[in-house]
Amino acid sequence: MELKVITPPAAEPLSTAEAKLHLRVDHSTDDTLITALITAAREHVENYLVGSLVEQTRAVYLSSWPTFPFRLPCGPVQEIDSVKYTDSDGTENTLSTDVYYLTPGGELARKPNQAWPTDRLYGPGAIEITYTTGYAPVVTVIPGEGDDPDTEETDYDANIPQAIKQAMLLLIGEWYEQREAAADTRYAIQTIPWGVKQLLAPYREATV
Repeated sequence: MELKVITPPAAEPLSTAEAKLHLRVDHSTDDTLITALITAAREHVENYLVGSLVEQTRAVYLSSWPTFPFRLPCGPVQEIDSVKYTDSDGTENTLSTDVYYLTPGGELARKPNQAWPTDRLYGPGAIEITYTTGYAPVVTVIPGEGDDPDTEETDYDANIPQAIKQAMLLLIGEWYEQREAAADTRYAIQTIPWGVKQLLAPYREATV
């Protein structure tokens, strides 16, 4: 099995202003550093949870059709965008949505009385499942004035649990204060602030 990010998050779970408030920083000198730490903290949390925070598109590649419902990695999964497979002739095909569905638990499953294609698959990773994952954003429609069209405002982190955001803030705080030592990967792994794993534990069980 191989996993790739097709479309990365359009935003981060925390803004620079939120992180600076937590760090009690009131100047802009370290804005670039703090922004980088936000991304690093999000990536660290996603790796720990084996999950996704902000909405993104991922693809998983399989070499054979699953015998049982297949749990798509790095949830929560919002929807399956497509299921494609390469047949014995090397031709890529898109599987009809009449064949499969997404379970409430984020699994790819066959619909009743349906079967996976019987044509022999061509090569490793012949099946590509593309799906949207991460906590769904909240989209607010703002009515236009006069002849102006309506606009949409997307809040990408609205549904991300506060405990996950707090865990990220703890990581950012530690790495900001120990920025020189934190450049050493071994240090970063060994000095995760107390409470981060406790905050993340319930969501890790739910997303692996």
